[in-house]
Amino acid sequence: MERKLYWKISLICFLGCISCTDIEPKKVYTVTDLKELLISSSKTKSLDEFLLPLESEFDKIPQDSLNPITKEKITLGKFLFFDPAISFDPKCKEAAQTFSCASCHFAQADFSAGIRQAIAGGGRGFSYLRHKHPFCGDSTVDVQQIKTPSIVNCAYQELMLWSGKFGSKSLNKGQDSLWPKGSFLELNGLGLSGVETQARVALEAHGMRLNPKLLTTTEYHGMFDSSYRNERDDLRYRRFTMARAIAAYERTVITNKAPFQLFLRGNDSILTEAQIQGAALFFGKANCVACHNGPALNSMAFYALGMPDMIGKDVIKEDTSNEAHLGRGGYTKKKEDLYSFKVPQLYNLKGHRFYGHGASFCSIEEVIRYKNEALPWKQTVPKENLAKQFIPLKLNKQEIKALADFIENALYDPDLKRYEPTHVPSGFCFPNNDKMSREHLGCN
Repeated sequence: MERKLYWKISLICFLGCISCTDIEPKKVYTVTDLKELLISSSKTKSLDEFLLPLESEFDKIPQDSLNPITKEKITLGKFLFFDPAISFDPKCKEAAQTFSCASCHFAQADFSAGIRQAIAGGGRGFSYLRHKHPFCGDSTVDVQQIKTPSIVNCAYQELMLWSGKFGSKSLNKGQDSLWPKGSFLELNGLGLSGVETQARVALEAHGMRLNPKLLTTTEYHGMFDSSYRNERDDLRYRRFTMARAIAAYERTVITNKAPFQLFLRGNDSILTEAQIQGAALFFGKANCVACHNGPALNSMAFYALGMPDMIGKDVIKEDTSNEAHLGRGGYTKKKEDLYSFKVPQLYNLKGHRFYGHGASFCSIEEVIRYKNEALPWKQTVPKENLAKQFIPLKLNKQEIKALADFIENALYDPDLKRYEPTHVPSGFCFPNNDKMSREHLGCN
């Protein structure tokens, strides 16, 4: 069929009806073709390079040697992650014990915030309806000037945040001079990986800790004892152990039920025809795999693409001078790192609703179109800083849609609710406990 089409086009060209220079029939990829392409794209020449482990396969999940994953830690960390009772001391006192880590990372939004600018302490309402509480002023509401990333597949991030500033290993190893005393960066000195360090920073930054009464009147006390049998009694119930338990839980939030993962495990019929073509583009013509690789389709590389920052009338406490807008350069203070942001993982993006470090794109397809055109939006980014990989992809409309379909649907695990608890030890409504959230969640 393809050969007949080729000769028909060639005949038309020969007769001079249209200009047909270099026209070739479009290749339609089969399952076998895709597998061959995946193998050739991998560094190990194996499909296993892109395979995520099951959440129960602790030995296969990347982890910090100082924080080995155990069932006890995961259970404790899951409770701490979702329990509003630990938000004991936020800047906005009216928000005390009304929010949790999961207020900005919940399953319905694929463990992202689901809104453009995440609101921790000082917000009210759950999910996409969350907004600033009128009792909390701009000086006390707890918001960031950059999009809050998802925690899914964070086990594959050696460094955390868009700038990669949290974590003492990988590219940050030996950078003690960049961790001034009295700053959150000083916590890199704990010698932990990015997931653990970021969890420790978050607890302090968002005013979270264990209320002694909560510890003595709930199951938390026994859970800490079983999780940290060898920890000193005076250190066992503090933020350091809380952070390690939360990190152990976060590392097991893995999107291994996504269709593409099932395909890698042998289900040859799970991907649609469009998703097969989109995957072929991802690992072939579009060469997305050059930056998005490994099991989580991410990397610890930083690139400047000139994407917009989080600015606009809808941004609380908009600050164009905020260090977050400088990307990696805001941390390293190096000119060549300015406006470079970490390559994100690509699983379960559907529920985010906002994309890019500035949450300035409203769909995955919009991001692909931006990269396809390769025209920087932010004109203040020096040309020499723009990534060399930021070049036109030359994808047509049909290819853009196929690629978007692969990323949005083939990389989507539909069962992230399995990572939520059925209750929290405090008995509070979770993940939020403010009056409006309780109504939204049916806790009243």
